[in-house]
Amino acid sequence: MSAARLLELEHLRVSLPAREGTTTVLSDVSLGLAEGEALGLVGASGSGKTMTARAILRLLPPGAEVAGAIRFAGRPVLEMGSEQLLRYRAGDVAMIFQDPRTHINPVRRIGDFLTEALVFTQGRPRAQATETVTRLLGETGVDEPERRLRQYPHELSGGQLQRVMIAAALACEPKLLIADEPTTALDVTTQSEVMAMLDEVRRARGLALLFITHDLDLAAAVCERTVVMREGAIVDEQPVTRGELSRQAASISASGGDLSRQAASISVSASDPPVLEVSGLRKSFRVRNRDGRADFLAVNDVSFAVPPGGSLAIVGESGSGKTTIARMIVGLQAPTDGTIAVLGHSRDKPARGARERRTRGREVQIVFQDNYSSLDPRQRIGAALAEALELHFNPTPDERRRRVAELLDSVGLKQQHAQALPRTLSGGERQRAALARALAVQPRLLVLDEAVSSLDVATQAQILDLLAEIRAATGTAYVFISHDLAVVRKVSDEVLVLRRGEVLERGATARILTAPSHPYTRLLLDSAPRPGWKPRRGSRSPL
Repeated sequence: MSAARLLELEHLRVSLPAREGTTTVLSDVSLGLAEGEALGLVGASGSGKTMTARAILRLLPPGAEVAGAIRFAGRPVLEMGSEQLLRYRAGDVAMIFQDPRTHINPVRRIGDFLTEALVFTQGRPRAQATETVTRLLGETGVDEPERRLRQYPHELSGGQLQRVMIAAALACEPKLLIADEPTTALDVTTQSEVMAMLDEVRRARGLALLFITHDLDLAAAVCERTVVMREGAIVDEQPVTRGELSRQAASISASGGDLSRQAASISVSASDPPVLEVSGLRKSFRVRNRDGRADFLAVNDVSFAVPPGGSLAIVGESGSGKTTIARMIVGLQAPTDGTIAVLGHSRDKPARGARERRTRGREVQIVFQDNYSSLDPRQRIGAALAEALELHFNPTPDERRRRVAELLDSVGLKQQHAQALPRTLSGGERQRAALARALAVQPRLLVLDEAVSSLDVATQAQILDLLAEIRAATGTAYVFISHDLAVVRKVSDEVLVLRRGEVLERGATARILTAPSHPYTRLLLDSAPRPGWKPRRGSRSPL
């Protein structure tokens, strides 16, 4: 690496307030990044990757104690005044956050969010700013960018919002781009497009990239070096080679589990009625266009059934209708047409009264993709789990404490996490807490919307093994929404391939993932990161 470094961290140490004293979350972190260089920061969930990024931007929680040094282009970041810090954040450094919904104002239009920094910080004319962000939205794979500028965040999917975040980060032409799991919410074809775009932009502009990820193959595709973190410290640093990546994988976890093996088959009698039966499902929305408002068909004539103990994976690009189907199954949205039945009971209409809502909640639970928004920010994790138990089981205090401890342990969380607020946890830790809350009521059907996308490989394997054990022991059925085909291979019996709201292909997982019949399914398989994989433009298909 060049001796002239753009970013330098020396003996960085960060401690956060705790109930008793402080907790050290970063200890003696030292690293450097040169202009135009791409550095991968990898490690298990909770290892300190995101905290390192937030320290670079001075976006740490109140009461944080920071020691050591952070220098950007020779300037001491920790000593910057408010005006210097504003210019530093607005022009020198940009960050793509892992959870887009928590960083975009929900009551402002997408266009206002994207152009604000260009207009008010850089002084560009609004028309020029709008032209810039429209172009960037198109480059990041957002369809109909002019229409998206007039929409609000709730009208976009999680993947679309992540692309909006990427466009916002690139708009101000920073010298350093910090990308914190920027493709977690994206399907594999869009991921390939976005990573190729980031790599091209970095090389063309001489942009430095700090790429935070738990996917070693993805890091290898765009980075020259990788740094491995564990428990708030750097434990390994090497140039990217296949041998070094294999060794670093061992540094992240000595027993990460095997995501490559196929899901175990669960014996189901042909006479058993399905846990979930969906027939002719349609959902349309009123959306804005140039002529005012029009109907947008998000889901069109989708039918499938899931038997007791069965597992169905729904795969497809962001915006294909996967989450809309999930929300209709759990009753958060009503279908425009078609039927939904859970355990033989219709779920087409809203629940009538508190008792029916509780019954439905016992039968069906969902784990959302956006774990931060799905947890009450004012409620500690242990209290959230206890609340679910009390609502459905009315346990004694001893039973409640024991069950909360068991739930935390089952998803790989420690007992001290019971006292943590969601904002103090990493993305992976929050997702495990959300999964524990869903499992607390022992549902007959569990809908998982990208439920392990924010987890490192070791934690993914742990959670998927847990789900397999619960499925085998209780007959719980799963609807698994994912763009990670390795995960799909492990957890699902059947796969349904969705594009633009319509089913393109459906069948046994082994057949779909080895001998797909539709060109779009083959495109998804070819776009998945793997050893030697490189992101490329043109991954998205008009099929």
